[in-house]
Amino acid sequence: MLTWLKRKRDNRRSARSLYGSIVTQSRQSAFYAHWGVPDSAEGRFEMLVLHLVLAMRRLSQAADEDLQRVLTETFVIDMDDAMREMTVGDLAVPRHVKRTVAVLHDRHTLYGKGLDSPEPDVLANAVSARLGGLTGSGGLDTAAICAYLRTATLVLAATPVGKLFDGQIDWPHPDEPEC
Repeated sequence: MLTWLKRKRDNRRSARSLYGSIVTQSRQSAFYAHWGVPDSAEGRFEMLVLHLVLAMRRLSQAADEDLQRVLTETFVIDMDDAMREMTVGDLAVPRHVKRTVAVLHDRHTLYGKGLDSPEPDVLANAVSARLGGLTGSGGLDTAAICAYLRTATLVLAATPVGKLFDGQIDWPHPDEPEC
């Protein structure tokens, strides 16, 4: 009778665990030290969104819209908390969160087209458009990031759905040779 409540609680737990994995992976030092992603609030945000997009794409393949929704809500709550910690005014936070969700949707579309395209330039252009503008000096290693994205997509596709529902993702390490 109360299985829907248990499933809802389990999805929240799974989403928090998945989100923690995404945040941890997006903060790998190789992205910033070796691949030229700026270690700034914007650079860290872009890497977080990039990994969130990868996880959400995998969840959409598993046909679990509920866990996707709860994962997005977890992201929104984290962004709300982060903005309040950065002393963004209480009245401005909802407006900023709305823009953040729009950015997530934009990146989901942009990176999705790049990952689905057989042309490698489409993904490279997407990465350059979003991350290249942050570097300024052009020190971004687009080829390494694209190779990592493709490897991460394959690793996520090979991850059993049950493991995802348990809130676990085995991300590839950015320093591994195939990246």
